[in-house]
Amino acid sequence: MTTEVTTSYDPLLRRIHWATAILFIAAMLIGLYCGLQAPGTSPRRELLEVHKSLGVTLFFLAILRLMVRLATSAPQGPGSFSPMVRIAARLNHWALYAILFIMPVGYMFSSAGGYSLRYFWTFSWPRLFAHNQTVEHAGEVAHGALAYLVYLAVALHIAATLWHVVVKKDETLARMWPRASRNPT
Repeated sequence: MTTEVTTSYDPLLRRIHWATAILFIAAMLIGLYCGLQAPGTSPRRELLEVHKSLGVTLFFLAILRLMVRLATSAPQGPGSFSPMVRIAARLNHWALYAILFIMPVGYMFSSAGGYSLRYFWTFSWPRLFAHNQTVEHAGEVAHGALAYLVYLAVALHIAATLWHVVVKKDETLARMWPRASRNPT
């Protein structure tokens, strides 16, 4: 009897990862740009609709991603990983998952602030709160503070990936790359 060795993540999980990465970076850049624009101006208003729609999409992708991740096996990291690298990678991945689930606090801000909650200009999400300045302010502060954690976690994730590709020259990226084979041939 042979034991099957998994060398990369499940193909569906890899697709979700890259879709999440693209949408996450787009939402992050749009949010950063909108933060530099005067409130109530165009294109800030329109871009915030896109930003919020991307955020909702990312929230649902995170749920799907977690379900797929729990239902599939993860490849083992290269044996060359030191315990510190393994811990750092695990902490960063958990931080990214946490951010994907916690960041929709911006929805709370929009809901309590009376702002539009239209999903890509198609339908409106229900309001979770009546107009409430305290909740609005708390949501705004939390969402803004979490943005800095987003920038840090994404920068660390990208830097670590580059370190593995350029310096270590190991197969870490291949485990999540869309075309990587699931099992060795």
